[in-house]
Amino acid sequence: MRVLVVGSGGREHALVEALAQSPQAEEIFAAPGNPGMAGLAELVDIPADDIIGLRNFARVASIDLTVVGPESPLVGGIAEAFWEAGLKVFGPSRAAARIEGSKVFAKEVMRHAGVPTARSEAFDLERAALDYLRGFPPGGDAYPVVVKVDGLAAGKGVKVAYSYEEAEDAIHAAFSGAFGAAGERVLIEEHMTGKEASVFALTDGRSILPFVPAQDYKRIYDGDEGPNTGGMGAYSPTMWMDSATYATVLEEIITPTVHQLALIGAPFTGLLYAGVMMTLEGPKAVEFNCRFGDPETQALLPRMRTDLLDLLAACAEEDLGGREISWSAEKAVCVVLASEGYPESASEGDEILGLDEVAGMAGVRVYHAATRQENGVFYTAGGRVLNIVGTGSSIMEARARAYAAVEIIDFPGKQYRSDIALEALEMEEL
Repeated sequence: MRVLVVGSGGREHALVEALAQSPQAEEIFAAPGNPGMAGLAELVDIPADDIIGLRNFARVASIDLTVVGPESPLVGGIAEAFWEAGLKVFGPSRAAARIEGSKVFAKEVMRHAGVPTARSEAFDLERAALDYLRGFPPGGDAYPVVVKVDGLAAGKGVKVAYSYEEAEDAIHAAFSGAFGAAGERVLIEEHMTGKEASVFALTDGRSILPFVPAQDYKRIYDGDEGPNTGGMGAYSPTMWMDSATYATVLEEIITPTVHQLALIGAPFTGLLYAGVMMTLEGPKAVEFNCRFGDPETQALLPRMRTDLLDLLAACAEEDLGGREISWSAEKAVCVVLASEGYPESASEGDEILGLDEVAGMAGVRVYHAATRQENGVFYTAGGRVLNIVGTGSSIMEARARAYAAVEIIDFPGKQYRSDIALEALEMEEL
């Protein structure tokens, strides 16, 4: 098969690597890709959101399957554009991708499907949102509250507000255009407490094939301090979630959501990703995404033993039934290296050192996310620069390998969390 992977981040690098291992893979292209993928795929200079350009390339290059990494082209309707041209694509329709593209829509789907989730109210006007907020007594039990912009905001449109003033600032930022069209509506939601996990499931609209869960880390600093990011690390498997709890998540959150989307005429084909909070009342859905998670994918795919290309093609052909996924017993820990200033800004053009030295380390993978290459030298090119993944027979071994590589790789202003999978290590030692 000739395969096109859309996207340029660490998630797409991991997808390219896994797809390249399939005996069915004849040739792989990545658009636009990144320099780290160059040895595995032919890079195509087409942006991920240029849907017409991507469709035209897929047609001319006789692409058998297009795998879409980021959410933006999915929400923008890339699946329909490809289907109309008779091309196969792994990813949901524009209607189904609204499960990520609109948090208000996702809440409606969950409400009708009976999915447990946080209570929330949606607002189209800043004044109405502030009037609602004023109904909460200052310093009362209502705080913290969560303010979310409705649309796509690269993981940065969520604010946990511990006071009226913080919530007011978040609402004003949304309606003043800080997040563009994504902030034209906001949700004010109750704050849930507990441990959060990332749950992935492949579906062809009828059959559902779950992955093992993963744990990600959203905030920039150790101890979950600082602002939210697109993700600073992940590990797999999630040590604290038992099989019975996971079965409940699939039964009460994933399955009814897939069925509800089909019921309203938006069957979901692709990878459904649920953020799930384990509360005292049981698991509740935080949000849904319509694509592979980043950086969870980088911690999951190195452990997959089943042919990923075969699974993704089966989804695209609506023929997923009867398949299973085999997983390695190994553990995987992913640490994200970010540039100086991230997430508020990103330093670019800083030389990256140590990549050659890390390349020979056992149990270490380096997935490029925001890099560029010039005359054989790699430079930073965005916020989340590299994903360093360690694998091993234990969390201890996987974590040690990842952080050993992290210490070797260097660039000015390098940021990373030192506590990725620390809780799993502590559980492993019990």
